[in-house]
Order: sequence, then C-alpha cells, then structure tokens
Amino acid sequence: MRDRIEPERFFTAGAIDGRLRLCGLPPSGPWDPARLTYRTGEELETLFSRRGRGWVVLTVNELDDVLDCSWGIPIPITLYITDGLLHYVQRR
Repeated sequence: MRDRIEPERFFTAGAIDGRLRLCGLPPSGPWDPARLTYRTGEELETLFSRRGRGWVVLTVNELDDVLDCSWGIPIPITLYITDGLLHYVQRR
C-alpha cells in the first residue's frame, strides 16, 4: 500500500454481494463512462482526511478481493477505482 495516492483519476463505485454498482450509471442501460464522476488522488486524500472511509482500488486483484469481501454485507463498500481499470470493470 502506498502512503500517498498518485495523481491518477478515480471513479466511485459500491461493492455489494460480489457486484459493482457504478455511481453515475444505472444498473441497466448503456455503458457511458462519461457519466462517471472522477476524482484525483489529491481529492481523495482530502476526502479521506475528513471522512476516512472507502477503499482505493489500484489493481484487478484488489478489485476481485474487495468484491469477494462484499458478500453478505448489508451496505455497499465504497470504492475509488483507478481509471486504468475501466475496461476491466466494463466487462464485469
């Protein structure tokens, strides 16, 4: 785990029962990544210093791990996923 979040772009999602819910996109309908809200690493650091919640996801393995952990949890786990995983997320 890194101490600082590099200046990447991240989009917000929720993980619940092994599935992703992307903030800004309806559960069914067209895939339009332009509707996602992106934050920079600096914005996330500010957000975490105030709220302190959410998981930063940088790799496919991290995403798969958090989805596995989300089974049976009654509320979504907030994720901030690097935009480098956008194509992988689209296929899920």
